[in-house]
This record gives sequence, C-alpha cells and structure tokens, in this order.
Amino acid sequence: MPSALPNGPPSPRSGLLDPLAILSEISKSVKPRLASFRSLRGSRGTVVTEDFSHLPPEQQRKRLQQQLEERNRELQKEVDQREALKKMKDVYEKTPQMGDPTSLEPQIAETLNNIERLKLEVQKYEAWLAEAESRVLSNRGDSLSRHTRPPDPPASAPPDSSSSSSSSSNRELQDNKESSEEPPLEEGQDTPIYTEFDEDFEEEPASPIGHCVAIYHFEGSSEGTISMAEGEDLSLMEEDKGDGWTRVRRKQGGEGYVPTSYLRVTLN
Repeated sequence: MPSALPNGPPSPRSGLLDPLAILSEISKSVKPRLASFRSLRGSRGTVVTEDFSHLPPEQQRKRLQQQLEERNRELQKEVDQREALKKMKDVYEKTPQMGDPTSLEPQIAETLNNIERLKLEVQKYEAWLAEAESRVLSNRGDSLSRHTRPPDPPASAPPDSSSSSSSSSNRELQDNKESSEEPPLEEGQDTPIYTEFDEDFEEEPASPIGHCVAIYHFEGSSEGTISMAEGEDLSLMEEDKGDGWTRVRRKQGGEGYVPTSYLRVTLN
C-alpha cells in the first residue's frame, strides 16, 4: 500500500521562492531605482540632477529651457494625435465598413495618459525654470551692485575754493587791465569820463568750460566740496589739475569740488 499523503499544502522545494515573495523583492528593488532617476551619476562621479541644479545658474536655465521646449513639442504632438484618432473614430462610427471604432479606444486612452504625464512634466520644468531665472537675475543684480559701487574719493583734500576763485579772478582782472591799458595822456588832455565808473561794475561770474553729469551721488561734507545727486547735470567750471578733484557749478546755484571719477565730462 502506498503511504498516505500528508495533510496540508506541500512544502516548497529547496531553492524555490514563493511568487509573492518574488514580487515583493522586485518592488523593493524598483522603488529606490525609480526614486533615484532624479539623481544620476556621470562617468566621472559628478551628480547629474534632473533639474540640472549641479550646473551654474545660467547653464541650468538654458538646459531647463531646452527641456521645457521639448516637453511642449511632445505634448502638442500627443494632442494632435489624439485629435486625429478621435476624427478617425467618428469616421468609423459613421462608416462601419471602413473599420471598427472600438479598435481605436486603446490608442486614444494611451495618448490621453501621455498628455496628462507631459502636462505634469511641463509644470515641473516651468517651476524649475522660474527658480533658475530668479537665481540668474539675483546673481546679475549682485554683480551689477559690485560694479556700480562708487570709487573712493581722492585722498588729497580739494583745493581751497576761495583761493581758486580769487586767483582766477585776479588773472582775469590782470588780463583785462593789460588789454585796457592806453597810452599816457598828453599834458592838458582830459581824462575819459568812463574810467570813473570802472570800479562801480561788479565782476561777472566765470563762464563754464564744459558740461558734466554726475555718475554717482556725492555728499560734499568737507570744506570746498559741493553735494550732487546721481544723474544731476552740472556745469564744468575748472578741470582736474591732477589732484582728482573737478570744480563744478549746480544749476540751482553753488560751486565746489567733486571727485573727478564721479563725473562724465564733456568739454565745450
């Protein structure tokens, strides 16, 4: 008599795994792999990220822009394909001898899934691109602020404004005196009447020798200097004599020295 079969399910053979256990092992190995798609390693060990954050901001922005354009092209292609399939299905429904309309439903469903997937990817890349562009603009702003920082004023003090103006006035008076000198009068000749009134006329202000624009704001706090606002138009009264200071006149009145490096000068 053959021996009776044991009750219950047969024990698994040595070396074989239960199908459920196999599926469990597969799911464990697949999930981490899918999660790691955003962080891949290059041939030289460089971490390559899906949002290209491993690249400098400008390069990252360009790569994200390329990816976004590709996704939009793919999305439009899927939309066009779905519309074509829907039209074909309508034709099949109206003319059954041309084809079975139900045969197109799987393709329509597939294109619909692709459209939804690509829409999510487009949104994802748009968000990454917005962040990258924000960083690029921030870096440009920092760079611009570093380059537009006004230079330090000259270490030497500005010339004395009173002595400068008086010396120029003296030179003008001396020139006028020399040019107005006339030969001595002969005995008995009357003195011209207009010479009596020369001292009554006030000296006219000096004429500008050019035009200049303030590149930076300057707070004229020391003696002989004058304040000016960035972008202010000024009259050039005296050129820089090598000490780093230039004499200017403001439109609302007042003259003084400002750093030459703070000006954009145009001579008459």
